[in-house]
Amino acid sequence: MYNNRLFSKIKNIKNKEIFFLIPIIILVCFLTFFPHFKYPYPLHVDEWFHVSQAKQIVLQSDVNWYTGENFELGLERAWHSFLAAVNFIFRPSITQWIYLPTILHLFGVLSVFYFVYKLFSKKEALIASLLVALLPSNVTMGGPVFLIPLNLGLIFIPLALVFAFRLTKIKPVYNYFLLFLINSFLLYAHPPTAMVLLLILGVFFLLNIFSKNDEYKKNAKYLFITIILSIFLSIPNFIAEIQKKALQSITFDFWVYLQAVPLLFGLIPTIFFLVGFYYLTKKRRKEIWSLLLASIILIINILIFSISGLTIILPYQRTHIPLFILMSIVASYGFTKLLDFKKPYKKIGIILLVIFLVATTSVAVHRNIDTSYYNIIGEEEYDDFLWIKSNTPRDAIIIADPWKARALAPIAERRVYTVLPFGPETEQMIKVNQAINFFANNCTNTTFLIKNKITHVYTAGYCQNQDLILIRENFYKVNVELD
Repeated sequence: MYNNRLFSKIKNIKNKEIFFLIPIIILVCFLTFFPHFKYPYPLHVDEWFHVSQAKQIVLQSDVNWYTGENFELGLERAWHSFLAAVNFIFRPSITQWIYLPTILHLFGVLSVFYFVYKLFSKKEALIASLLVALLPSNVTMGGPVFLIPLNLGLIFIPLALVFAFRLTKIKPVYNYFLLFLINSFLLYAHPPTAMVLLLILGVFFLLNIFSKNDEYKKNAKYLFITIILSIFLSIPNFIAEIQKKALQSITFDFWVYLQAVPLLFGLIPTIFFLVGFYYLTKKRRKEIWSLLLASIILIINILIFSISGLTIILPYQRTHIPLFILMSIVASYGFTKLLDFKKPYKKIGIILLVIFLVATTSVAVHRNIDTSYYNIIGEEEYDDFLWIKSNTPRDAIIIADPWKARALAPIAERRVYTVLPFGPETEQMIKVNQAINFFANNCTNTTFLIKNKITHVYTAGYCQNQDLILIRENFYKVNVELD
């Protein structure tokens, strides 16, 4: 009898979604961390840069390890300050930083679940969480497997919309205050993500301000004040970059065009995105229409670039992940329409839903596991860089392969002569070519070393220069007066 009562309690528990969330959480952890099973280092050049910035903040560096210029936080100062706090508290090694993307993705899935649960219901929330757990990653558009600020959108865009749409039971003033904090943080942490959030909020504001309902207009005014205050607060973050005319997107030689979006997001969830989009257009909720219209605008942004090569609304490379978040939310509603079959066909709808979700998961898991990423260094180089950290002065300047130098700086915590830039930057490429020529000539150009005050040389190649002393395999000390 006791067992029957226990079974009855479990069967009638209100929070059944917790039991469905557990496998999604396991899947998130597996897929996000999977690339590190065989490669225990960062997977993208951006990750090495962000770790470097965090370490330089903690060490109070005056000189940028990559460029030799004055160290500056740049537009992502809140993100780097967060990473600096992680570095200060936990002192993670490079092989421990790799756990943080999994943690961030997990919080992102939970944030999406909470938002969609409040916006629709538990069914849509679980499906949206699954789709976000399956989001793809690649070196062009980014993604959850990387330690990059773009992934803050997974957490803070849904959370901000909870407050903007007033889906909580707290007082309105607290909703707007929390929204203000999130807006301001994103503007200091990752402006492109903030732009997506402001796009959604802007559409929501317009839908409310032109409403005939006085209550909607009142809410629109508060929302407008919140947006303006957060933008005003962020001006100090942008003014220096505007003065330097540095607010421009970096150009790459590889892209993800519009026709690739359904393949990346998944053909099945893309179909249900269209289904969900269709049915949601029949609703009059302004919250829903703000998501739909924002999705259209992001798609148009990709379409314009695909046709003209121009970035209009926000940096092209930073459009896809926010779009996939919105598509996941809309697609979740499309999937649940399969549950609207009436008896005696209701079971057929449930079976179809399970089949489509299993197929979506299988295809996405296979795709994510097969994706290749950058492997900048290996175990031998990692050990070399750690040795350099312990056996060279802190003011050392090291010339190395411009590709490997990206990882050398944050591991060895030393300045490098140059690194391969994120995009085709003319001045940086001049120094890169100088480094390549130096190694191509077997390190014989001592004048070059003296002129650039280079104290050490790291290379797996052969150096034929009597002014270099081999102090460790692949590592030389410059034995001349640099002053």
